[in-house]
Amino acid sequence: MAAEFIDILKEPELDIGHSKKVLFTSDHFHTWVHGDYPGTKGPVHKHTADQQFYCVQGQCTFHFPDAPSRALNPGMLVTIPAGQLYQLDNTGSEYMILLGARAEPAGNPRFSATDREVGHGDFAKRIWTRSQRPKTRKPEPGLNLNRGIG
Repeated sequence: MAAEFIDILKEPELDIGHSKKVLFTSDHFHTWVHGDYPGTKGPVHKHTADQQFYCVQGQCTFHFPDAPSRALNPGMLVTIPAGQLYQLDNTGSEYMILLGARAEPAGNPRFSATDREVGHGDFAKRIWTRSQRPKTRKPEPGLNLNRGIG
């Protein structure tokens, strides 16, 4: 497979209720772009593999049942170990873009604190309608993720 370059800021905004778009998957790893509008909050859940989130645009507050909440801002990276419960919350004022990576193939389920499978639900659809969402997003000036690695 040849190297593939993706400009995250040129990816289209995701449809309401579909906040994840897989960019790459293999038997042991996958990456995705996660996008949500202000005020969107997902369910508390955990995964069976370590993962990372990098904030490209906006602000995401990570809520933990056993630790203080912490905001992830552009340029910041968080590593969440397997089994750590967390909740994503777009606490910013713009469309949020996170780049995620997890050490398992795409499509594996997420789980609640009681180890029940957590579906994707319609939480975002209850919050936003197409008429409410912003017409365009404004990328940060000078942020270019389409750079080669030397």
